Amino acid sequence: MRALTMASLALLLAACSEAVLPNPPGGEGEPPVEPSGPLVPSEVSWNGISPPVRATPPLPPRVGVADVTYVPAGARGLSEVTSVEVRLRVSGLLGAVSVDAEFLAPGPSVYDKRTVAVEAVPTESRELVFSLPVAGTNIPTHGLSGAWEVRFFVDGAPLTTAGFTLER
Repeated sequence: MRALTMASLALLLAACSEAVLPNPPGGEGEPPVEPSGPLVPSEVSWNGISPPVRATPPLPPRVGVADVTYVPAGARGLSEVTSVEVRLRVSGLLGAVSVDAEFLAPGPSVYDKRTVAVEAVPTESRELVFSLPVAGTNIPTHGLSGAWEVRFFVDGAPLTTAGFTLER
């Protein structure tokens, strides 16, 4: 009976012991590694002790910046421009996403839509190039001069816009 009581007492004391963080590799005599970031308790384990779990940091926001380039450089007229290139620098993407570019002609209608599949981690920045052909298309034929707009979407959610002008 006494052995059973001693074993129960030993189990109780073992359950109440405190966890100690290990020393960093190769660092004998150095202080233990301190966890970075706030610690939150996880669910309570069978012995009533909840091990601390690091909180997941929030994801960086999605950011998109678009730059417009005319080909050839300096051209703006319908008869001069061969294409318009829009470079989108985007960051804050998580995993595999779909990036859409909608080219809106002067007026409310979408002239063209392009989609690119991208896979990235939130800390990476990606540059995507969307090209709108002008020469030899309906743009100069139908005289679609004026203010154009490009709208960018990530998995259907609006990201940013850019504008450019094609002159007569």
